[in-house]
Amino acid sequence: MSTSNTLTAAPARTTARARKPATRRQKRDWLFAAGFLAPFMILLLIFQYVPLMLMAKNSVYDYSLLNPAAAKFVGLRNFADMIEYEDAAVSFGVTFLFALGVVLTVIPIAFLLALFLNSKLPARGLVRTMIMLPVVTSAVVVATMWSFLLDPSNGLVNGVLNLFGIANQPFLTSTGQALPALVVMTLWQQVGFGAILFLAGLQGLPPELTEAARIDGATRRQVLWNVTIPLLSRTTLFVVVIMTVFSLQAFAPAFLMTQGGPQEATNLVVYHIYNTAFIMQQAGYASALSVVLLLVVLAISMIQMALLRARWNH
Repeated sequence: MSTSNTLTAAPARTTARARKPATRRQKRDWLFAAGFLAPFMILLLIFQYVPLMLMAKNSVYDYSLLNPAAAKFVGLRNFADMIEYEDAAVSFGVTFLFALGVVLTVIPIAFLLALFLNSKLPARGLVRTMIMLPVVTSAVVVATMWSFLLDPSNGLVNGVLNLFGIANQPFLTSTGQALPALVVMTLWQQVGFGAILFLAGLQGLPPELTEAARIDGATRRQVLWNVTIPLLSRTTLFVVVIMTVFSLQAFAPAFLMTQGGPQEATNLVVYHIYNTAFIMQQAGYASALSVVLLLVVLAISMIQMALLRARWNH
């Protein structure tokens, strides 16, 4: 009896000894992981989450950046002013039109470019370089360059139009042409990014489906419409959301090219926030605008996550 007890206790002691090194190793791994993550988490906390909390706090105060000590608590009055006055509605409306124009132009052109880059046609490397150069170029440089191109008196675009007998166009000084001009500039800059995302989606498609459709007698157009496009539904959704969020946060075009004009035709919401906080010295109201913009962006992101989790995939 004692012998059997001894034999039973021996494996138990061995197991306990084996657990100790494993536990120590896990603690050591956790310490190493925490050490590597700590700098990033600290920077994220300082430069992102703390400013967000301060922004939410400032949205319920009325104060000026020139005298922040005289801040006055006003509760939700800043948000009520957004409903009462027209400036916020106009700014958000212009921004949504801008985002809609960017999405409706970038998505189809980026998809066509991705189809070209995914083919075996010549000059693919040159096209890839040409469409990626604007993406990696600073938004300030792009906005400044397009300001010269769209100059109403001696811009290059008007020079080309004059060759075809078309008179000079006002572009950035016209209430009807300023916002479409910003959309065209954004299209030129962001279409390469969308094309790369679509190209990644195309190269991830299983080739067996395309080959099976071709064997069954489907034409290239039928394969594209009935196989390729449905399989890229999740990629298309991702590109749409990325472009929408980017457009909602656009600042450089309105700041450098039009200053929100003419007659607030290009008063994008981020530029409106900047103008409200630093020019009009209404920092509390600007913080309220920022909170609403943040909620809009979060809502779009949540819709994206919901659709991606759903079985919207062929």
